[in-house]
Amino acid sequence: MKGTIWLLLAAICFAGLSGCGRTKYPSLSDLTGIGQGTLSPEQQERTIKDLSNEQKNHGAEAVEEIEKR
Repeated sequence: MKGTIWLLLAAICFAGLSGCGRTKYPSLSDLTGIGQGTLSPEQQERTIKDLSNEQKNHGAEAVEEIEKR
């Protein structure tokens, strides 16, 4: 009986904690150079510009959202 309770408790804890590793951050899967060695200097510059633009846009959207409230 006690073994069944411990097993059930362990299963509940495992189910509850299994979702902790998931994240809502964006994926960087569109970086073509990943997994293929290093990025060329042109790819590095383009990727940095793209990420910087995304960051600026995200900041502007956040400001707009805050101002709406």
